[in-house]
Amino acid sequence: MAQTPILTQETLKEKLQVSNFEPNAIIRGAQLTLVGAHRALQNPKLFTSVHYKQAAIAVAVGIAIRLAITIPIIGIKLLLWFLSFVVNFEHATWDEKVVGGLDFIQNYVLQVPLFLMTLMRYVTPTLDNIHRSKLRNEYHLNLRKYTTRDGSTNTKSTAEAMTMYLMRFGKKAGISLAIFALSYVPYIGRLILPAASFYTLNSVVGLGPAAIVFGTGLFLPRRYLVIFLQSYFASRSLMRELLEPYFSRVHFTREQKKRWFHEREGILFGFGVGFYIFQRIPLLGVLIYGIAEASTAYLITKVTDPPPTPEKSQGFAASQQEWKNKHEFLNLRLSDLDSSKDSPSKHSNTIRITMGLTEIRKVCEVSLETPADQQPNLSNRWHPDIPFAGSIKNGETVKIECVSSFKLRNNDSADDVKNIDLTKIHYLSGPFEIESAEPGDVLLVEIMDVQPMEKSPWGLPGVFDKKNGGGFLDEIYPTAAKAIWDFEGIYCSSRHIPHVKFPGLIHPGILGCAPSAEVLAIWNKREGELIAANKLDRIVAQPPNPQNVHAGSSDDTIKEKVGKEGARTIPGRPENGGNCDIKNLSRGSKVYLPVHVKGAKFSVGDLHFSQGDGEISFCGAIEMAGVITINFKVMKNGVADLGMKSPLYLPGPVEPHYGPGRYLTFEGFSVDQHGKQHYMDVTVAYRQTTLRCIEYLRRFGYSDYQVYLLLSCAPVQGHVAGIVDIPNACTTLGLPMDIFDFDISPTGPAKKMDMGSCAFETGITEGKVDLESGKNSEISWGGGLTFKE
Repeated sequence: MAQTPILTQETLKEKLQVSNFEPNAIIRGAQLTLVGAHRALQNPKLFTSVHYKQAAIAVAVGIAIRLAITIPIIGIKLLLWFLSFVVNFEHATWDEKVVGGLDFIQNYVLQVPLFLMTLMRYVTPTLDNIHRSKLRNEYHLNLRKYTTRDGSTNTKSTAEAMTMYLMRFGKKAGISLAIFALSYVPYIGRLILPAASFYTLNSVVGLGPAAIVFGTGLFLPRRYLVIFLQSYFASRSLMRELLEPYFSRVHFTREQKKRWFHEREGILFGFGVGFYIFQRIPLLGVLIYGIAEASTAYLITKVTDPPPTPEKSQGFAASQQEWKNKHEFLNLRLSDLDSSKDSPSKHSNTIRITMGLTEIRKVCEVSLETPADQQPNLSNRWHPDIPFAGSIKNGETVKIECVSSFKLRNNDSADDVKNIDLTKIHYLSGPFEIESAEPGDVLLVEIMDVQPMEKSPWGLPGVFDKKNGGGFLDEIYPTAAKAIWDFEGIYCSSRHIPHVKFPGLIHPGILGCAPSAEVLAIWNKREGELIAANKLDRIVAQPPNPQNVHAGSSDDTIKEKVGKEGARTIPGRPENGGNCDIKNLSRGSKVYLPVHVKGAKFSVGDLHFSQGDGEISFCGAIEMAGVITINFKVMKNGVADLGMKSPLYLPGPVEPHYGPGRYLTFEGFSVDQHGKQHYMDVTVAYRQTTLRCIEYLRRFGYSDYQVYLLLSCAPVQGHVAGIVDIPNACTTLGLPMDIFDFDISPTGPAKKMDMGSCAFETGITEGKVDLESGKNSEISWGGGLTFKE
């Protein structure tokens, strides 16, 4: 059995990449040091009596601390001076080395200048106000509403935060001294600094930069290696302190903060090094911190989106992991820096106005490896209190990644279908805030494109076990089964249903806006009444269920509420659309959705590569993970203006085209398979239409389950042909003959071929067919009609 390599070529390439340290990013960071300082010095608030007073305090404290740290060194220098009266140092050099070494340890190993500078954030708290006031309005107005707490200690106490900072600095200083001392150990000392640098840099910036520094450190003199390493780590520490006023308000998890820094590593390094050089100016270095804070505020506006108000902040931190305008910003001319952050963003109040085309923003990214219920930008209920996963402007076009609705495997066993946990399905991307949308508006959703994930070019339909999900024909075909379909450009084919190939009509199965609390109550009431009145030997609706509820980034209180009240995503509903599974809702389509809550709270998911009308096997479309591109527009007062009671849509121009004469069309009526007459029952009629097609294709060697799966996902056309000729409704199903690589036209006896088999659960080679089911059913009279008193 072949062993999977621990380190693949792709993994090694990823580990060695140094793209975050590209020279262009470092240079741009250094430029921002100068530009930001210039902008800061133009701020009149910097030159007030309050700040002059704070500057005086800063200088005084700086002198006091520097003296306290320098006293031991001064003492040693005095001792050497006294010894010079006894010992002749005229031809000795060791005394100069001692003094020089002490200065080196103070300035580079212990980083005293950096310590003095960063301590000013706690000594002069008005610097934090400079940071905020220097932010542009769309940043400052919302940021000032956040509760301030130290981002490292999560405390509101300045004294406690300062104590923790002193402890952190003391710990780092101790480690630095220890490593520096060990570097003098005979034989192994030469390797200590390179090894320590490799260990630290590998965990911080990756294998590539760490390997380069390690190799260089083997030949670089100790003094210069210490200066380089400590300058790098000092600039990094400086940036963390400078950014603390931002992170003390906008809460990032430790992992989110790490990714945020990693994405911007190069520009932060260049920016930090610039101010690290400034802060080495004796005494006045401590004053640089005020300018550095204001300059960092300027930097913030270039590398992040404006924060939302605190009540809308759920999901904001996660949305900032990727630096979205990175390449655009790094390639700007220096004179154009101030126009760089006019791009539309999830939480921004500005729209980019540029010449030519720009990259479409990706508002939601998902992982195919991380469980869906651990991804904060996904949810699996309809509820008005689920927090926003991001924000989209009115008129903006965005890309939204979606996971597959059913976590099933690409193999030849249907065990996963048989045992699927139906409380862990339909994880939707969202909900998203559509800016300016209000209750009573209509959200116009234009589907620009839908594509499968490049990493997952396959999908599947499944027949769920009758006791676990079922489907349209589950009483006749109760056995779990599935068929894998592989994507080849616009086409798909299956090893489980041979001799068939067709182009996909890719579309979302689910899209809609969140219900209001009132609409949600209506849903739960009417579906609860149906459940209470159920006479069938089957589940007829799913009530709210807290088991495996996923409410996005909500806290435990909201999650518990959503579990108790939230509507399941299984059915479509007239008030919001939802899981309508309309195959023609593909590229170019326009959907008109009623808005019930402020911001609309739009969600989308359940992407299908292809589907037949009806998606008859329940998990019947070719389910896939993918990315959908959507343009959003808000139609103010649209519900009233359009007289809307349920969604509308206009199909797009994209559809597989088969000539009108190339659809073999089957008919069905309101007479069930046992010969019982029903009154105008379209469900009975379409069930019979489907059975006629299964019986027809069985003649060529396909099993009933293969045809059942095929009709669920192939581009078949289902229609209601007649609905007035009592007692029978008439439905039709058009099967495109050209999807087969052999002739299926009705010309006489069929030739049976070896069609293999679809996938069944372990130990099953043939699915059960129960033609006796439904014999005791009552005559159906249709719903919504007046009954006799």
